[in-house]
Amino acid sequence: QAMDDAMQLLIEYQFFEPAFYHTDLADWGMAYNTACKLGPKAHVLVDTGHHAQGTNVEHIVAYLLAEERLGGFHFNARKYADDDLIVGSQDPYELFLIFYEILQAIRDKENPGVQKTAQNIVYMIDQSHNIEPKIPAMIRSVLNVQTYFAKALLINWDQLEKAQENQDVLMAEQAVREAFEQDVTPLLQAVREEMGVPVDPMKAYLESDYGTK
Repeated sequence: QAMDDAMQLLIEYQFFEPAFYHTDLADWGMAYNTACKLGPKAHVLVDTGHHAQGTNVEHIVAYLLAEERLGGFHFNARKYADDDLIVGSQDPYELFLIFYEILQAIRDKENPGVQKTAQNIVYMIDQSHNIEPKIPAMIRSVLNVQTYFAKALLINWDQLEKAQENQDVLMAEQAVREAFEQDVTPLLQAVREEMGVPVDPMKAYLESDYGTK
């Protein structure tokens, strides 16, 4: 209650780290429960690397959106635990489906609270690069986020919703997968050209002397 109206509290959780200590908020459910007790300005921060193996992260995203408690993301990737790898490097389809859930919530005009939650998500990257040069690795992460968000924008929602209404699981999955399999490189290059920025950010960085300063 003491927070300003423009402020919100994002509560992160940590299933475990590859070390021997205990975490107070071990999963998204505990973070959600804490947020509910703290009031409407408290939301859950989903770190894509803070889950047990095999966790359906996009389902967690969908649930928190429906409960109007999704506040933000720490994007990264992990193979074993909290590896803090480049976004989308391990499970790009998962990243794509996260954006699918967000875009679906933005389209939900019947539930303005859900729609508002999806429109006010805070996006962050939380990574630790030990092998890759840090700036190019971060550029690669941003490019991956842009790529899979652009793919999600290409979903044929009419086709998807019709398949869902008919309980046709395969056709619904096909509508989503067709968007995932599209090459969005020309689209992203066109958008960057319209913005007046390099169409190939990685190439522009490598050809510059920024990293040597």
